[in-house]
Amino acid sequence: MTEAIPTVRHGGRADVLRCTSTGAFATFWLFVLCWIAIALEMPLGATHAFAALFTMQPTGSVDALWMGGLWAFIAGGIAGLLVAHCYNLAGRVLGR
Repeated sequence: MTEAIPTVRHGGRADVLRCTSTGAFATFWLFVLCWIAIALEMPLGATHAFAALFTMQPTGSVDALWMGGLWAFIAGGIAGLLVAHCYNLAGRVLGR
């Protein structure tokens, strides 16, 4: 017999740790992809703007990769934490 995979149902509570880690890793990897585009000198202006959000180093440098990656991870984690908290708070306020 197979076991059902648990999911968040309408009105359920969001798992704060899962949302926090998802936000952190997703933002980190998006930063890394943008840094690669910058390092390869692709003419994508949005990648430069996104990378500049997380570092003051020259955007194509290795210093920008580690410093920006760290700050992107932290900022993404904070954003994920806030999303989970607001989702759970809205569920309590709306009575679901």
